[in-house]
Amino acid sequence: MQDFVVVERQNWDERYAAPDRTPLDEPNQLVVAELAGAPPGRALELAAGEGRHARWLASRGWHVVAADFSEVGLRRAKRLADEAGQRVGFVVADVHTLPIPPARFDLVLATFFHPRPAERPELYPKLAHALAPGGTLLLVSYDKANLAEGNKGPQDPDFLMDPPALAAELQDLGLDVTRAETVRVPEAVNAVVRAEKPRRPRPAAEAG
Repeated sequence: MQDFVVVERQNWDERYAAPDRTPLDEPNQLVVAELAGAPPGRALELAAGEGRHARWLASRGWHVVAADFSEVGLRRAKRLADEAGQRVGFVVADVHTLPIPPARFDLVLATFFHPRPAERPELYPKLAHALAPGGTLLLVSYDKANLAEGNKGPQDPDFLMDPPALAAELQDLGLDVTRAETVRVPEAVNAVVRAEKPRRPRPAAEAG
């Protein structure tokens, strides 16, 4: 697994360093639709890349920590944030080994982040524990239907999201799933999964 991480980091470093690359600046519209009306708080973005969502959240008053394993991507993200006067804490780290304090964040966001099946049983509980009571976990990525219907994105089915299956996993972790849908956009089929941590622990009979 470590060799895979090293190769992936090198691939992303090279992609972000390409001289003809134009960084994505505008936030994904599915993210905007879910969060535009949310009151600002403390946010953690995983696999933040060049930081477009972290910067957008910061512009709306959020206190943001953005993590990614590509130092090249985060260096560019920091430059763009500094130029815009946006305060974001950037952390170079593999999100799977990143220590995350419990009950800390009002929002945990991951967009087009593709954990493998073997990584998910450890990752998702860590994300659930990171949420403060009332906090939101928002995952936006490629849907499993994208493999047959889309014309971009990963071609390995292990990387694609299955909203109903993921919703069941998150519910088993004690989160309330408020949206788990397949969304068709130009050129791709995306998935949106949003879950919230209850402000009070569920009674034992309901927790699962």
